[in-house]
Amino acid sequence: MTLDLIKIRRDLHKIPEIGLEEFKTQAYLLERIAEMTEGKDFVEKRTWRTGILVYLHGHAPEKTIGWRTDIDGLPIVEETGLDFKSTHEGRMHACGHDGHTTALLAMCKVLMQYQKKLPHDVVAIFQYGEEQAPGGAKPMIDAGCLQGIDAIFGAHLWTPLPLGTLGYSYSELCAAADRLSLITISE
Repeated sequence: MTLDLIKIRRDLHKIPEIGLEEFKTQAYLLERIAEMTEGKDFVEKRTWRTGILVYLHGHAPEKTIGWRTDIDGLPIVEETGLDFKSTHEGRMHACGHDGHTTALLAMCKVLMQYQKKLPHDVVAIFQYGEEQAPGGAKPMIDAGCLQGIDAIFGAHLWTPLPLGTLGYSYSELCAAADRLSLITISE
């Protein structure tokens, strides 16, 4: 089974859902994951609300590596005019989560193809509600999604970097989910 990554990313771009409501997104991802994992006995799936965990078991696991992506959209009206623009009025994938999610699906597919060479376990975490505080991370963590994970990585599209460039950080990067309310008082 091959993955048409352009189609997947565009399909996801059409169905952005606000955090904690990613039901169509989850269903779409579970369909793609089922297609990729058919007949594979080293894969397990778990779901949390609209989040998903995919466990890929290595052949000699001593470590477990986590990869995390975000699946939610934003409450923004899309005005791109793209033929694959949002079909959900007032919702848009404006932060790249459709691309992040597609990239993690692709990584899972590649790892599945090389499973016999995969020494360690890998957990792919499709996190819901990333754009909201506290969002989906805390409930997923509280429910144990990071249990047994020795290291975790995340990726984010970053347009200031030139095409083909990979940036990294040894600690947090691009991490914030805050709300700010300003009240103006006129005299």
